[in-house]
Amino acid sequence: MKFKGDIIITDPCYIMRAKHHGTIPITKDDWEACEYGKNMEVLGINNYLTRDTIYGDWSCTTFNSDINEVLGQFCADAGLVSVFLLDVVLEYNPDFDYHINRPWTTTLIKDFDGDVVIEVVNVEYEDEGTGEIREDQEVQVIGKGNINFYTTQTGF
Repeated sequence: MKFKGDIIITDPCYIMRAKHHGTIPITKDDWEACEYGKNMEVLGINNYLTRDTIYGDWSCTTFNSDINEVLGQFCADAGLVSVFLLDVVLEYNPDFDYHINRPWTTTLIKDFDGDVVIEVVNVEYEDEGTGEIREDQEVQVIGKGNINFYTTQTGF
């Protein structure tokens, strides 16, 4: 999908409007209405990507793929990952500030101009107990454009 502007990568549950201030900033009505992050169009958000994480709750790191520099982190509490234009999220929820005040939940990539996909990729890892090389799958967000990036799972 084509994106032009500041983008965020996060779990869609984090952008929900809150009816009141509490520990979980989700309005049940909006969360249910958008089918728990899968149909953001009902909230007026039309240009976005969403996919389940395979693993449920997780944490990821976003890297600039040209220079292998960390661009940010994000996590999931609803087992989903999404890519949104920040200005559209702020139109929907002007109180959203996780990219500023909770940066471990949301990667912000400023002035992105390009295409983003969410893919399931095969990965190899070393089993900590046996030292054996094993294979698994993970969900990665991959951007190609004026800023090239990829994400990788770094925790549960």
